Amino acid sequence: MKKDIKGMDKDTKNSLGSPAIILMGIGAILSAALFYFMFKYADQGNLIMVLITSSLIVVVAFGVVKGISYVSKQKFAK
Repeated sequence: MKKDIKGMDKDTKNSLGSPAIILMGIGAILSAALFYFMFKYADQGNLIMVLITSSLIVVVAFGVVKGISYVSKQKFAK
């Protein structure tokens, strides 16, 4: 592999492209909304809803990771 000026491999610069960026954007928006609701429920003192929303944040994070790994497998399997 050739290295560019800054030392980064040219292949890793644009490795995943727009599907991964879109997936990360959707995950960030969902996580931000869930964090908002988690803090809202925490102010109300509702422990059960805080635990549910924090669990949903974990589910969204795992979904984003699985999606990015699927995109990378599809792109680099060629």
